[in-house]
Amino acid sequence: MKIAVFCLLAISSLAVSQETPVLEVLPQDVEEVQGPSVQEYYSFMQEAIDDEDWWSAIDFGEIVMYHFPESPFGQEIPYLIGMAYYRLNQYELANTSLSEYLKNSTSPKHFEEAIEMKFSIAEYFRDGGKKRLFGSHKLPAIMPAKEDALKIYDEVITTLPHHEIAIRALLGKAEVQAYMEDFKPSIETLQQLTRRFAKHDLAAEGYLQINKVYLQQCQTQHLDPNLLELAEANLHKFQLSFPREPRIADATEALREMKEIYAKSMLDTGEFFQRRKQNDASAIYFSRVIAKYPDTNAAALAREKLTTLEEKSKF
Repeated sequence: MKIAVFCLLAISSLAVSQETPVLEVLPQDVEEVQGPSVQEYYSFMQEAIDDEDWWSAIDFGEIVMYHFPESPFGQEIPYLIGMAYYRLNQYELANTSLSEYLKNSTSPKHFEEAIEMKFSIAEYFRDGGKKRLFGSHKLPAIMPAKEDALKIYDEVITTLPHHEIAIRALLGKAEVQAYMEDFKPSIETLQQLTRRFAKHDLAAEGYLQINKVYLQQCQTQHLDPNLLELAEANLHKFQLSFPREPRIADATEALREMKEIYAKSMLDTGEFFQRRKQNDASAIYFSRVIAKYPDTNAAALAREKLTTLEEKSKF
């Protein structure tokens, strides 16, 4: 066996764990002259994968990429490297390798597997997973990665626009947008889902999430009077598309909470005028709460206050 291969295998066997290699072997450090053939290096990589020796698999793969860039094996190597990084929880590096594989392969053999892994990486980032400083596997994972999740979701949606994974990617993308308070883009993403996959079960989830995003917008931003109408219109579409869907109750509840917010805002204005002894003005606002939002808790309070004002006016 050639000296270069013996050195590389010895280094791999000394690794304490798969998470942190003891010594990083660069492809240019391995001599091509009188060394193993590309088939042998590829075989070494496959053996490392079978043994779940992921760092060694990455090292062998990078040697092939560096010394044999025109080899037919070169098209598959980025996928295998990406898979190895994925198994090591090195998600940024995995995503980069998988993107390279999808970009440069004319007919990628592992197309769907690569997309599934990229989607899983986006889901990890969406759920709060961090990425490593400067993209180095040696540095801690402390950097926010939700924007990375958005980019990966867009890749998935563009690559497989009518596949079921695109539905899940649209839901994940909308959630990240809402988290970042990009409410209008989030709604547009969900509406894209409900239009493109109108009869799919997850379209019902899309309708529900639209009303939840409207509710979130009411809770965090200045009240827009148009939001209630939009939420009511969305609920109506939901009921027409999925008349027996249990999640309609949740969308209805989100709309009810929105009405409570609007009613409470109007009630607060009436109470403001009441504290200033401007009873006529306060009575107007209390009456509006009752007329516009009759089934809310705020309306019940407004009735009590209006009754009190009327009793006082008699004396």
